[in-house]
Amino acid sequence: MSVFTTTAYTTDKPTPGQRRIMLAAVDADGRLPGNAHRRVLSSIPETWARTDAERGGRFLTAEGRAVLAPLGRYLLLAQANPETGALSGALGYFDLLALVRDGLAVVQDPAGTPVAASDRWNGPNYPHITERGRRLVGMPLAAPPFAQRHPLGSPAVWKREGEPAMPVRVLGWPLADGTVRVCRTDTGLSYAESRERPVPAEEIHPAPERPTTTVTNRSDDRGKTMTDGTPKPTLDDELEALRALAAAVTKPMTPRAETWEQVKALEERATAGYELAERFTAFDQRATADRSAPKEWGISRELSEEQIAAEVEKRPELAALGGFLPSLARMGLAPWQMANLVRKVQANGQAGADES
Repeated sequence: MSVFTTTAYTTDKPTPGQRRIMLAAVDADGRLPGNAHRRVLSSIPETWARTDAERGGRFLTAEGRAVLAPLGRYLLLAQANPETGALSGALGYFDLLALVRDGLAVVQDPAGTPVAASDRWNGPNYPHITERGRRLVGMPLAAPPFAQRHPLGSPAVWKREGEPAMPVRVLGWPLADGTVRVCRTDTGLSYAESRERPVPAEEIHPAPERPTTTVTNRSDDRGKTMTDGTPKPTLDDELEALRALAAAVTKPMTPRAETWEQVKALEERATAGYELAERFTAFDQRATADRSAPKEWGISRELSEEQIAAEVEKRPELAALGGFLPSLARMGLAPWQMANLVRKVQANGQAGADES
């Protein structure tokens, strides 16, 4: 079967009649239906559907599949979660309409009931790949034996001839073209090296089991292990990395670049934007929890009566705050900060009483 790959790209668009016939061919393992309208069949070029005399009929080519799924939509379908069918990544409204129109995707509510594409943002409704979409990108309809050895999200080893073995994480099932999506999990990777990529399935091997020795009875509340030797970057270093990612997202495009160059630049921008959003969320969480973070990074905290009672029992000096304790928590003060504040006030009061 001819499989569309991410290197195929075309700007030609089929007519509605050609699209209906070619989509029907996707459901029939690539064979164009023989009972279709003769004039429309003859208008489909051989580059989209090549005649196979041995099997008797015309079959979709890689370029024909590329016509049905432009590069961006194909990547969305190929990166769908093969177990749940959920589509991840930025999906524009018009791309969603096109995928739903062609039967390549469907919008479902949490119960799995299909809903209209216009209801995508009217609740927790999410797009999912359909059986036709799986056939188009070569994704298996059921878990293959490969997935039993390497479950989705499991660690593995990528071994190429003449290259050292590299640890990776499996992100999908092997497609019909013999590739499987993985991402490297080495430490100290550059942005380009850490991106997910399709690699030959035969080069993926089970990850060896490595025993980890846990340090017991440590006062460090992080509970780190002896194997956790890589320190996290500081907030200042992470901020510099975020600025570099933001510069990559806003980098101007070359006005007179070729079409494929502009498409590649847009892909790199979108990927950098996803990473920027994820890393900024993690950065914001770390900065909020950091004791030395600026006040503008603080967040309010709503404490229940049970939580207030537990904090007062842990730090008896908080009882002096009375009804001000929940108000100070909403202002962003942590319980240990409130306790320090009470102790300082009490110490100053005691010092004044001694002097008098």
